[in-house]
Amino acid sequence: MSSFTSSQSQSQNAPERATESNYEDNPEAAPALANLTPLPELHKAFTTHLNAKSIDEIVQLLSADVRLQESAAIDAQGLQGKEQVSSKLVQVCKKMGGLLQNATDEGHLMKDEVTTKSALQLKKGMIRLTVGCSIVWFGGLIRLLILEKGATESFMIDTTPPPLQSEEEAVSEGPPSSLLEPFLVPRPPSFPPPTLTLKIQSCSNLVNAPHNLRPINPYVKVKLPSGTRHVTKVIKINKNPTFTDAESNGCILGLCLNHSDKTKVDSYFDLQIMDWKPVKHRLLGEIRVNIGSFKVAGEEEEMEYSVNMRWRKDATGLIKLKAKVEDMELWWRGEELKARDERRRREEEQEGEGGEGGEKEAESNCVLS
Repeated sequence: MSSFTSSQSQSQNAPERATESNYEDNPEAAPALANLTPLPELHKAFTTHLNAKSIDEIVQLLSADVRLQESAAIDAQGLQGKEQVSSKLVQVCKKMGGLLQNATDEGHLMKDEVTTKSALQLKKGMIRLTVGCSIVWFGGLIRLLILEKGATESFMIDTTPPPLQSEEEAVSEGPPSSLLEPFLVPRPPSFPPPTLTLKIQSCSNLVNAPHNLRPINPYVKVKLPSGTRHVTKVIKINKNPTFTDAESNGCILGLCLNHSDKTKVDSYFDLQIMDWKPVKHRLLGEIRVNIGSFKVAGEEEEMEYSVNMRWRKDATGLIKLKAKVEDMELWWRGEELKARDERRRREEEQEGEGGEGGEKEAESNCVLS
């Protein structure tokens, strides 16, 4: 069991930490954390990039554990993981790119407030085809992408559950387990709550205000949308601090992934690099990190992020950290779906040996083929 602290605790010998009301920011600097882009606009960005065959931009929209499916059925044939999905979308771009007639239309937001849909109209010569596009988003990244060839009007029907009405309801219900038995991957009777483990390692090239000649006393604050906070130990008089105290510079934070208020779902975390001062602490720089960019299997990943300094234009600092996201229920669901995908592929191969025509017909009806 890790000895990391879990939220707002701090070392008894550390200087006073900043709060929401007692730190100063550069009033002339542009906001470092832009407002989240509305999901219908993100949907439009995806379909626009798809039509333009801009695969690099599409990959930036994918979460680490993204799934691509051929239909909206719960356990429809699909691909799991960013690498496999990215490779398949290269082929999809070649097939669909330049043929979409309504690629710049915004998606329709469903009542669950995390799903967007559109009916893409393809035209090539005299041939017209409708492809249903449904996206489940997590913090601005795609967690589930459905491209259904030959979609009918029923594809756009909103079958998503309504948003939870209270925090108590969110806690009691938790994420739905929609897969039915028999399971190919053993399912435990219960799953531990999802967590985010962070180890702040170092910052470098930190810059203070030009008029302030006093040394920098940096520390880092971690903030989740649900309200959870963690602050590291202050490193005195250092523009390139290394955080070596695992007890105060690492943390395990519980993630709130079901909340009646979508703005309080922990789909990202903010990192603020602060300068401790006796009266008012100063914000040196901040960034937002999408939790969906990490795999949910609990694999520790070492990351480095550039941070624009708030008090001097064109100055960029760096922050290094190790992060680990553990969501065992989502991990199990992904493994179960991959096992079902593999079983279905083996069955299709066996059927294909008996009749090549049936296999070609299946290919023609599947965007993923």
